[in-house]
Amino acid sequence: MVREFGRKVFPDHWTFMFGEVALYSFIITVLSGAFLTFWFDPSMSTTRYSGAYAPLQGLEMSSAYATALELSFDVRGGLFMRQLHHWGALLFVMAMAVHMLRVFFTGAFRKPREINWLVGATLLMLGMLAYFTGYGLPDEVLSGNGLRIADGTFRAIPVIGTYMSYLIFGGEFPAVRSFPGCTACTSS
Repeated sequence: MVREFGRKVFPDHWTFMFGEVALYSFIITVLSGAFLTFWFDPSMSTTRYSGAYAPLQGLEMSSAYATALELSFDVRGGLFMRQLHHWGALLFVMAMAVHMLRVFFTGAFRKPREINWLVGATLLMLGMLAYFTGYGLPDEVLSGNGLRIADGTFRAIPVIGTYMSYLIFGGEFPAVRSFPGCTACTSS
């Protein structure tokens, strides 16, 4: 088997490394994501923050945001793992996109590799979808803005855009949440 694979021609141009970069960043993202799942609670139920970050002590917030703060400030190595997961996911999607562009512009998607191209394009779309769904989990300002941009993108599609937005977000976006004592939540 080693002799058989040893005879295969492997291109030595540096652009062929993007596939390997995507694979290794995917492995890093999966491992760091497995670590993060032990502490993260994606619930939108309200809780009163009592963690180590003093400026937010006693404020009501979603459990998702409270556990994101707990991971960042209370769990040993938690902030490092959050950053590793974040940058690994960014690198994963970027490497897949550049790899697919290289395949497209070199014509490597032609016969007999059409199925490889379709599988790669499907994996790129699934990777972007997974990145987008993970982006909104912490329930912070940045993730809310990303969801607002996605809502606007869906609504920009002629005829079916508003229906798609309504279907994806389960109603009008954003659903207004008002926490007791939060003056910024009720004023607009």
